[in-house]
Parts: sequence; structure tokens; C-alpha cells
Amino acid sequence: MNKYFNNKRVLVTGASGSIGGALVLRLLKMNCKVIRAFSNDENGLYELSEKVRKFNSNTNLKFQMEKNKIRYIYGDVSDKERCLTASENIDIVIHAAAMKHVPFCEYNPFEATKTNVIGTENMVNASLTNNVSRFLLVSTDKVVSPTSCLGATKLLAERVVINSENIKGSKKTIFACARFGNVIGTRGSIVPYLTSQIKNSQNLTVTDPNMTRYFMTIDNATEVLIESINEMKGGEIFIPRKLRLFKVMDLANSLKKIYNKNKLKIKIIGKRPGEKVFENLVSESEIENIKLTKKFYTIKNNVKNNEKKINSINKALEQYKMMSQKEIYDFLKRYILNFI
Repeated sequence: MNKYFNNKRVLVTGASGSIGGALVLRLLKMNCKVIRAFSNDENGLYELSEKVRKFNSNTNLKFQMEKNKIRYIYGDVSDKERCLTASENIDIVIHAAAMKHVPFCEYNPFEATKTNVIGTENMVNASLTNNVSRFLLVSTDKVVSPTSCLGATKLLAERVVINSENIKGSKKTIFACARFGNVIGTRGSIVPYLTSQIKNSQNLTVTDPNMTRYFMTIDNATEVLIESINEMKGGEIFIPRKLRLFKVMDLANSLKKIYNKNKLKIKIIGKRPGEKVFENLVSESEIENIKLTKKFYTIKNNVKNNEKKINSINKALEQYKMMSQKEIYDFLKRYILNFI
């Protein structure tokens, strides 16, 4: 997977976020020429720089490598000029900057549009102007039949990116998206939220007893993004086949067991505005355009499946069977608690 990144200049937007930061640390292990970490969170960039410093120290990398390899760029994707500057002489853009919390997007719809839609448009235009080779958008399963501002704005961001393949003219930039579910263990996600309640001996709050979510770890997410960059030819939406599916109620009970806090109660508070009980990874209309590979369900408009192929894809999609509470417990014990 490293070969495409060899001696490349890479820009990561939203670099102070959980996925963006993990991606920067992953790229440090590759032979990139330059890594630019772009964020509107000054303190977040400082915290990232400290992680990079510790990472280099722990892996015996020289400070000179850090100094030459990584740049911390403060700015906002809603600023066209800053996007142009950030992407100058860049080979690969991984666009992770976004508003991502459903309630905040519902209460701040104009800002959600400015960041998720206009910000994506700015980065796309900057990438075209600067002849970037590859542009990958980090997307979400909430774009499928969206019921929230978050889902609607990210769906429009997907369309901006994918349709840029049709309007780029002679420009060399190729565009694609990586769509996945919740990245568990990230800031503001469900596991740290419930864990905080447990540690404070508070009753746990769950919005709906039947609420289910697709999820992956941060390491899975960075792997998917790097694999997507390697595989993209232009116009794809990559959906990883390694996602897992769980009930939030089962997750809460598993965390209670892990922390030996079985006496704590779970309170049902009702789903929030714009929130779904069940998420989907693909829409019905997209199934006919899916190419099935070992690692991805790849949506691309020039793929036209017949009825037999559609049936086999539907069967493959059924691999996302609901995890049992024991499976969730074992998974949390193995992977997630390291991030909390």
C-alpha cells in the first residue's frame, strides 16, 4: 500500500480530528515527501504536533525528518484562498474536515452547509487549480436517504466530489469518496460518552433501545483511506466490507460489564432530531452500480449490474449481521479500551 505514497506530497484536512490525526501518524510511517496537516483548531494542531513529536521519539526517527516532512497549516476550508495555499504543489488531498455531530448540524444548518458543502467545493476547486493528482473525500453512511442536516450536507459533498469527474475537463485530478459508519473510540463518539458516564457512576443514556450502528476502529478507518487512494481510478465511492454492526443497547450493557458496573441503569431518552434508528450503507438505487471486490463495495456509475448480480450483492451485504452482546464485549476488551 505504501508504493503510491512514495515521495508524494499529501494534504490532510481536518487533521486535528481523530481520523485526520491518526491518518497523519500513519503517513509518517510511509515515505511521503511532505505531509500538510490542515485544521481550523489551533489547540488541536498543537496536540497533534505533540503526538508527532512523541511518535518520532518512540520510533527513533530524527527530529530533522519531522521538521522536513510535516507542516501544520491553520485555516478553514470555507476560506477559498487558504484552500488554494494549502493544496499548492500537493499530489494527494484527503479531505476529512467536516461538521460531524447530528445535533450540532441540526442547530447550525448554515454552518454545516458552509463547512461540509462549500468547504468541499473549495477544496475541489483548489485541487483542480493546483493540478492535484488524487482527491479523496471522507464520507459517512448518513448520506443514505438522509434525515438530518449532517446527512444531507455530506450527501451533497459526495455529489460535488463524484460529479467533479464529469466537469474537470483536461485537468488530471481524479476524485473518489470513502463512505463508512461510526469510527468507534473517536472524540465525541458513543464509547467515550458512555464510558464517561460509567466512570462518574451515572446512569447510562441511550436514545432508542433498537438503535443500531455500523462501526469500525480508527486503525480500520486509516487503512480504508489509504487503500482507497491506491485503488481509485476516478468516480468511485468505496464502502469497506470490514464494518461491524451492533445495537447501542448491547454496547452499553457490554461496557457496564467491562467496568463491573452492572448496577447502573440504562435510561432511554428518545432519538434526537434528524437521527435515525437504523442506518444503511447503500441506497436501493446504488446497488445496481456496485462492483464487489475483496475489500470494498465500490459504487461507480459506469457499473451496470443485471438481476443475478444484484442478488449476489444483496447476499454479500447480509454479511453485516448483528453482533451479539458477547461479541461486542470481546471486541471492546481486545481493541477499544486502548483508545479511552
